[in-house]
Amino acid sequence: MVIMLMIPRAISARMTDVTTVLRAFLLTCLPCLLLIATGPSAHAKSTGAFIRGLTEAQFLYRATTMSLRSGRADEAEASLKALITLWDDTTAATAADPPAIASRINLFPELMEGGRARLRRAAEVLSQGRQDSALEELAPLKREWVGMRRNIGLYGLVECLEESSEALEALAALRKPSTDMARGESRAEIIARTAIYRFALRRCESFAALDPAGDAEFRRRADAIGAAIDVIDSALRLRDPALLDRVLGDLKTFDAQLSQRFGG
Repeated sequence: MVIMLMIPRAISARMTDVTTVLRAFLLTCLPCLLLIATGPSAHAKSTGAFIRGLTEAQFLYRATTMSLRSGRADEAEASLKALITLWDDTTAATAADPPAIASRINLFPELMEGGRARLRRAAEVLSQGRQDSALEELAPLKREWVGMRRNIGLYGLVECLEESSEALEALAALRKPSTDMARGESRAEIIARTAIYRFALRRCESFAALDPAGDAEFRRRADAIGAAIDVIDSALRLRDPALLDRVLGDLKTFDAQLSQRFGG
């Protein structure tokens, strides 16, 4: 009887692990399958190779940058090597048979080759022990790949976080001495931009739920941002520009940490 009770629990635990992996896999593959199904059959193979490469590149990019920021040079070197191989294969496949969706991306061949060159420069400086330089070399790729995915209609956690960071930038632009918190117009503008940022961040929760990095960690970090956002109400009520400046600075830090953890 005891054995019979233990077996379902073990199966249940295993099913939870498998479900987590499958959810992440489906998130990665579903856009690819949709675009392949709706695209010209003659370019289905290269379209699939491009979308898979672009999606997997984001995961490897995140692994590389996280390792670099944590000082784990060996892990960073391994993930960067895998990323270089992936991007080389993706570039070669799309050069031999350009996918039809490439027409939606300006300077597509240049972006592919430019990414390949940038990855190799990052590997070179990393081999010299210059981890900060490797991070600087890799940084532009994140935005380039987000732009490419947006142009072909792909949208995920990285793209969502990029948009929420843009909303925060618009809010932080009010972090200036000329902002008169005694004026109703100024307070209304702060309230409006704060609401936009809060909404943009909440939209990302559904994508985080499917991310292998973990929904719980995302929510923990997002809750810290939410608590900081609530302080803006206090700053407005007290007409305290110093408090507003401080909380906007904290938000910039928290948002950057969230974006780096889940976006690279």
